[in-house]
Amino acid sequence: MSRDFKGKSIILGIPNHFGLPECFRKNLEYLGFKVYLLPYDMNAKSQLIWQDYLIHGAKKIFLNNRVYKAEKLAEIQEANQLKFIEKLGSVDYALVVRPDLFSRKVLQSVKEKSDFSVGYQWDGMSRFPLASTRISHFDKFYVFDKEDTKRFPNTYHTTNFYFDYISQRVDIKQDVFFVGTFMKDRMEMLVSLSELLKSFGLSLNMTVVYGNESKIKPYKNTPIQFRKTGNSFETSMLESMASNILIDVENTIHKGLSFRCFEAVGFSKKLITNNRLVKNYDFYDENNIFVVESDCSQVDFERFINKSYKSQHDIASKYSFSYWFSKLFC
Repeated sequence: MSRDFKGKSIILGIPNHFGLPECFRKNLEYLGFKVYLLPYDMNAKSQLIWQDYLIHGAKKIFLNNRVYKAEKLAEIQEANQLKFIEKLGSVDYALVVRPDLFSRKVLQSVKEKSDFSVGYQWDGMSRFPLASTRISHFDKFYVFDKEDTKRFPNTYHTTNFYFDYISQRVDIKQDVFFVGTFMKDRMEMLVSLSELLKSFGLSLNMTVVYGNESKIKPYKNTPIQFRKTGNSFETSMLESMASNILIDVENTIHKGLSFRCFEAVGFSKKLITNNRLVKNYDFYDENNIFVVESDCSQVDFERFINKSYKSQHDIASKYSFSYWFSKLFC
């Protein structure tokens, strides 16, 4: 589903999580777009005052309203974002990722400025309640969790993808790669995997980014590395490309496959994951993907490690950013 976007323009709105806007921008420019990146201040939270926290807490406790703080953060950024949009001429397309983080006024202005606008909520809708109030501000609204299309019939399902703008060859420098933020419910699996894979003589680059020192103390004497700050998304991508096996641990708060799963397909890497949904995809192959189950044995893991990777070049392109974007705007 390749389309020609050369010479087209697009407004891109996305929070600056680990440098993701740069990856989106580079892939859109790779497709031929002129990209207008909507400013987003990750430090806006510092502008909240104590009354904002008090009001948010009261609304949350007494009214079961969890959106006050999110609305306030969006409002803080509103003036700067509207000023940016006003300076633009007519734009062909607009893509906003995590629309719940932008105010209604900003999203409406984006829609009016562009010929066709798309929103993508890449977390479960129930996790961020404001998301459902943003649907009407787009020509099309996509969700990550397929179950959300049942709750919100005017939405469409899409998956994540892998970025395909990097063309250079990357030399292999490690057997196993994982990076992710600290979540207590996945540490047991990560520790067990790291110790098992290390016992096979594999070289590991498994990193957990944390905020609270006390929470990682029980895991200090394991093969896992801990860091206060994470690398950029592009740096992590290059680490994926420089590895033979990628590790993915499911986030049970929503249903869907992470970026790491699609990177495994796009970069021709083996994948170890506990997300059983991967078995429903056409790229699933036992040679390439090991799904961790409760009854898995050490022999099962060792057998998988020793299997040869089965090329899926023809399938992989379906999960690239370029293909994904073309589907969204078809």
